Amino acid sequence: PRARPARPDLSPAATRAAGARCSAARYPEPVLRALALRDFVLVEAARLELGPGLNVLTGETGAGKSLLVDALGLLTGVRADAGWVRQGAARALVEAEFDGAAPRVASRALVSEGRNHARLDGELVTLTELAEAVGARVQVFAQHAQQALLSPSAQRAALDRILDDDGRTAQRDWARAWTERSAVAAELTTLQAEARERLQRADLLDLQISEIDAAEPRAGEEDELTAEARRLRHADRIAGAVARALTALDDDDGAAERLAAARRDLDDAARLDERLAPLARELSDALVATRAIATELSAQLDEAAPEPGRLDRVEHRLTRLQRLFAKYGDGSAALIAHRDAAVQERASLDADDRRIGELEARRTELDAILVDAGARLRDARRRAGARLSEGAEPLLTRLALPGARLRVAVDAAEPGPHGADRVRFDFAADPGERLGPLAQAASGGELSRVMLALWLVTGADAPTLVFDEVDAGVGGRAAAAVGELLAELGARHQVLVVTHLAQVAAHARHHLHVGKARRDDRTITTVAPLDADARERELARMLAGHEGDAPRAAARDLLDRAERPRSERP
Repeated sequence: PRARPARPDLSPAATRAAGARCSAARYPEPVLRALALRDFVLVEAARLELGPGLNVLTGETGAGKSLLVDALGLLTGVRADAGWVRQGAARALVEAEFDGAAPRVASRALVSEGRNHARLDGELVTLTELAEAVGARVQVFAQHAQQALLSPSAQRAALDRILDDDGRTAQRDWARAWTERSAVAAELTTLQAEARERLQRADLLDLQISEIDAAEPRAGEEDELTAEARRLRHADRIAGAVARALTALDDDDGAAERLAAARRDLDDAARLDERLAPLARELSDALVATRAIATELSAQLDEAAPEPGRLDRVEHRLTRLQRLFAKYGDGSAALIAHRDAAVQERASLDADDRRIGELEARRTELDAILVDAGARLRDARRRAGARLSEGAEPLLTRLALPGARLRVAVDAAEPGPHGADRVRFDFAADPGERLGPLAQAASGGELSRVMLALWLVTGADAPTLVFDEVDAGVGGRAAAAVGELLAELGARHQVLVVTHLAQVAAHARHHLHVGKARRDDRTITTVAPLDADARERELARMLAGHEGDAPRAAARDLLDRAERPRSERP
């Protein structure tokens, strides 16, 4: 599992010292090393080299800054738009290079005519696999992403990132119990829904087993009975044939007597011609066999006549078996196999009934576990809510919202996969105002600042965070504070920000400029890193729209202030 980022110290003292601490912090190694684009909208070919800490993208409106964020979004599973393939090109390619463990390269190709495809380290993968791999490393917040913070699930997820150890234990206990209870409930529902069918099936199996057991079939019995019935039907004909055969063999002038005379004559001849000896012996054997056959035939004739009514009983038994064969299988072996299978199925039906009792008992146990885990989790969330308020409010003051209050309400709700709580962030921008749900109480500019404060307090699961105009709706002192806090966030994450504010851009460790150029009568988007002089000129343009002496001086002042520890700024 992915290592969770370290949690910040949320005490008021630690929060007040965050600016000074940030300037001396060791920036993390970059996770996203580079982003390469080819034939993507207005980008013919571009490569963004990114570094640790805070990276900013600036440029004129319409230059294509947000397109670069859109490109990263594609790698995290955002639905593709065929219009993103540059006009005249067959396909667009977005490729990200990462430091650290595999996968090192993730790419997604958009084809104007055909099927799009995704790759990890050159191997074809599904879009889901791509999104999971990249989403574990990069979290993208496009324009108006702060709206996501308004959903109860997002607020609950943000709060859960700062649960204490007891809360995390309760969260795991709840998740395990909820998963098992869901499976138990589903199985129980299925078994209970099928109860009537099982009863009907059990009655049918009992009838079949009883009917077959009553017949007491034996393997091969039908062949024996068929042969016996044939003998009984033709008893007189068989007896006549045997009698005639016996007479032919054992009469005074029968075959046996003639063979005996022939043997005597041949024995006499063999004494004179030894070549006849083998024939004499064979003739002697034939005589012995003939007399044995006659003895057997005589014994059969001496046997008593067939038992009266035996033929009727044999034919009745055959008829009974044939009826069972028609129902359950062709032959006694199949009939016995059907009976054995029915016994096994009947036992399984009894097991299902016992299983219902076991499941009901386990459900009761799990309900008790959920009650306990849910209560512990609710207490932990309320503790985390208090810490969140304590950590966020000083940050809101720095963001030009003095006196702003943020409170976390944790109330009981219908149980679900994440607990039995409803989490709601309540906000008031000014002292004396009544707290209300964040969605209703915060303006667009205030919401951007609240989101940034929350991210600083709660952290994020992904090492790289991408913001598209998180500073929308802010200016003045608040804009400078946004830059400071984004830099602080960059002490724990790699941060990429699209901004129009020089006060934010001044805090960047890596500044890239997005512009437009004409080539072959086509407009293309360009991306280039800025050196110190170019960066000063860009900040001047952002401040005043031109690069005059006064804007350049103001830009140098911004850069100087951004580089100084917060405690040393005037």
